[in-house]
Amino acid sequence: MNDQPKNSVMEIQPLGAGREVGRSCVWMRYQEKQIMFDCGIHMNKNFQGVGSLPYFDRIESIDNIDLILITHFHLDHCGALPYFLRKYKFKGKIYMTRPTKEIYNLVLRDSIKVKSENLGADLINEQSIESSLNHIEVIDYDSEIYYQGIKIKCYNAGHVLGAAMFMVEIDGVRVLYTGDYSTENERHLRPAQIPNEKIHVLIVEATYGDTLHEQRQKREANFLNEIKSTLQRGGNVLLPVFATGRCHELLLILDEFWQQNSDIQQYPIYSTCTLAQKCINIFKKYISQLGERLAKVDGLFQFKFIATKKHIEDILTDPRPKVVMASPGLLQSGHSKQVYEKWCKDENSQVIITGPAVQGTIAYKLIHERDPEVKIRSYQISFSAHADYNQTSAFINALRPEHVILVHGISQKCNDLQNKITLNYKGVVQRVWAPKNLEMLELKFQKSNVGQSGCTAVGKLAEEMQQQITEFQFHHSTHKQIEVEPDDCVTECVCCRNDLNFYGVLLNTEHGFILADETDQDLLSQYGIQQNQVYNQMYLPLQCQLEQVINLILKLHPNAEYLYEDHLIRVSPQLDIIIPPSRTILQFKWISSPKTDELADGLAFFISSINQSTFENSEFEKNKKSGLINILRMSEFQIQQDNDNIVISFDSQVQAIIDLNTFEINFKQYNYQRRIESIVNNLQKK
Repeated sequence: MNDQPKNSVMEIQPLGAGREVGRSCVWMRYQEKQIMFDCGIHMNKNFQGVGSLPYFDRIESIDNIDLILITHFHLDHCGALPYFLRKYKFKGKIYMTRPTKEIYNLVLRDSIKVKSENLGADLINEQSIESSLNHIEVIDYDSEIYYQGIKIKCYNAGHVLGAAMFMVEIDGVRVLYTGDYSTENERHLRPAQIPNEKIHVLIVEATYGDTLHEQRQKREANFLNEIKSTLQRGGNVLLPVFATGRCHELLLILDEFWQQNSDIQQYPIYSTCTLAQKCINIFKKYISQLGERLAKVDGLFQFKFIATKKHIEDILTDPRPKVVMASPGLLQSGHSKQVYEKWCKDENSQVIITGPAVQGTIAYKLIHERDPEVKIRSYQISFSAHADYNQTSAFINALRPEHVILVHGISQKCNDLQNKITLNYKGVVQRVWAPKNLEMLELKFQKSNVGQSGCTAVGKLAEEMQQQITEFQFHHSTHKQIEVEPDDCVTECVCCRNDLNFYGVLLNTEHGFILADETDQDLLSQYGIQQNQVYNQMYLPLQCQLEQVINLILKLHPNAEYLYEDHLIRVSPQLDIIIPPSRTILQFKWISSPKTDELADGLAFFISSINQSTFENSEFEKNKKSGLINILRMSEFQIQQDNDNIVISFDSQVQAIIDLNTFEINFKQYNYQRRIESIVNNLQKK
């Protein structure tokens, strides 16, 4: 009998991808919170219609799932989402990255058009795709979201553009779900991140088991040599690919190789992947997420030797030996199957499988269950961006999780990887699991006592506190401490006492007290807190030069902005200082909060003090030349005095030249004409 409280047991159950590759979907429940990682379909042609879906109906409380996290846009990870949302009364949140959402839309609509990937009209249609898009919210890499007591963090997973690993934390227990990931440095993608946090449960792919990938340079050389030798003996080469996966990397490899080798430029390269072409615009949009090598390239994805053809007949009628890149990658339908059926009896031709071959597909049979009637040569070389054993081992070594759960791998691969991790990480990993579909895992964790012992800062406030504490500790280390017991608080230092003060909203949640920033509206709304905004106003006489005020504010608050056209200084998103045309007063306007109230009061005090500063109007009246120079030095411009002229520049570009004898302005550019005229005219009026 279990003597621990029920809610201290974490339940994890694969609804798909348990000892198989396909229909990735892992259900988890802890502290009455339910999460579903991925929602894919099976790619095996033996699983058709509803048979290709995860086992949704086996979860009694399926309608009560709080959160769905989609790692990337491949159909075996996201293809069942429209069906799930149409079938069940889901009321929670769905998150994926921005690139994933955009390409998810293209991939599913394309699958309907080509009637492929086991997606019949009974599963999804245009309406259900559109409806699902309305449910999906986006999350960025390295961002942190709180929802219903669940902390969610998102990390780059490599694999494909926008692929994410998700870390969820409930009551102090952290679970990392990798989805498909790769820590390898590729041509067009950055490698997966390794989270710098303690992970209690790691749910990780076992696609390649304990096998090792060939070294990348050797892999590319073998790939290109196979293609070249086939073409030179008069054969054709078929490269079945997923249009939104390795396709873009292979296009880069081929085009680069053709440019460097004039002896093969007579052989055409065709691509039928029109979807890949559409995705290129999305790649360009998110260029910061691409590999460092591509991020610096001009004319990204502009290929010299690759022609995209929409109609397969235009390719097959070309008599020359050629390379054809067609989707899908497992040959089960679409253009790749059409080309394969045309060439499968030709012993001079070759099909190269560039990723893992899923059981039950033509690609798998070509590699593992060869039909004697098939004459075309077959070769498998992996560009699939799934982790091999070395990558998985390094990942586990860095994270040192208590539990490792293997999914997304056939039984033999799961067994091999399970045995090797168990052997090599004895004393680090408590247990390695490789569950079948619907096998329930129960992991026990002690319930947190945070609600009894104190409170936890979250969101923006947690980041601010960590930064201030780090600065405080550094500052404190340089000070002389009074004689206190070793375990006394550091704030007993005489010169540091009371330096650390934090303001926030204290919330009593089901998992204990948390402290949140009062301006963190997204976080507060997740806990049902709605805020009313109170606007405050204050008027202050302006008895000094406006430039002095601007200069002071920019020194005190470097992120502040002087918006000349709008006649205001934006100190923060909550505080504006409005400058009326008369320039005799300043109007403070802000959204009231303890922080912003204190900020406004502080600035009012400082501005009042400079109203009587050394640069009084009488000083300017005595010497308007030096007065003008001093005012310009305190403005946003750079100035240089050249005899009786002042050269005014902004961002190293000369804007105007002022004659100090006549105060005439010779404008070189007119972007800041009104601003410069305002400074000079105001001085001349004194």
